Amino acid sequence: MTVTKRDQLKLPKRKKAVVSLTHNTEYSLPTYHFLSAEFQHARQHEKGIIRDDHIEFLHQYRVSLRRCRALISLLKPLFTKQQKSDLKDVLKILMQNTNQLRDLDVFLLKMDDYFYDLEHCYHQGLTLFFDELQDQRGIAFKALKKWLKEDQYQQQCQHISEQLEELKTPKQRSAISNDFKQGRSILWHHFTQVEHCCLHITQQSPDTDLHHLRINCKKLRYLLEFFSPLLPKKSVKEQINQLKQLQDKLGEFNDSSVQLAFFADYLTKKKVSSKRYQAISELLNITQTNHLTVRNQAIEQLTTFMLPVNLDSYRSLKVEPDL
Repeated sequence: MTVTKRDQLKLPKRKKAVVSLTHNTEYSLPTYHFLSAEFQHARQHEKGIIRDDHIEFLHQYRVSLRRCRALISLLKPLFTKQQKSDLKDVLKILMQNTNQLRDLDVFLLKMDDYFYDLEHCYHQGLTLFFDELQDQRGIAFKALKKWLKEDQYQQQCQHISEQLEELKTPKQRSAISNDFKQGRSILWHHFTQVEHCCLHITQQSPDTDLHHLRINCKKLRYLLEFFSPLLPKKSVKEQINQLKQLQDKLGEFNDSSVQLAFFADYLTKKKVSSKRYQAISELLNITQTNHLTVRNQAIEQLTTFMLPVNLDSYRSLKVEPDL
């Protein structure tokens, strides 16, 4: 990774959509502007990724693509089945091509922590381990850099933009009304999914349950951010902050799950007598202990999220059936 900062690019600032949701606008047009602005925000990080200025460029690129993909899936009435499938498939390809580099960046970011956690006698093996990761990162970076410059990538991005443009047509705009009742219904549905996950998580729950909760929290947060112009300002801000705190803890827990899986797989490829095996075995043991600690912290944060004072703010989203 580049260490000099003398000519690094600054991270792009997110621009507000040209047309925002109001109680007097149909959803499709502001959705187009929201998704279009988000997708263009992702693309503004490409130069920083190619220059390898900072790992945050790739991270924010992925965050924006993930938000687009999630909202396309969640706002179903706005898209035809084919549109939704096409957009999700292309966005998935874009995400998948960045997976390896992002995973390696996360590991390398924790390098100092790993050295601090292990006794000095394991440092030589750990150094060899990180030398391997640096080599793998170099290969992954070159592959991603090459792909971002290819015509195929540009064509995929153009395809996404063209598909989103169709939201502006009269035919598409008639797919959903400007009645916030439908928006509340979508929000309420995903809140109840989060609530259901929370109520069924215990100390004995498998890790997959917490991972599923994390995904549902993301979806609800993306929806709250999208519909925020139509919601009470103070209330939605508190809801988003609560979800962020829960997501952060669940994210730490997920990171440790990924680390455990990576270390276990790595050890299957090394000789038991090697310094790298000994170092990573010790790191695996430490990570397993930390994993349990972070799990308990995540469940504590979940308990805080589920306090009645926090949940009450969501009750107004419930849509009563028409009589």
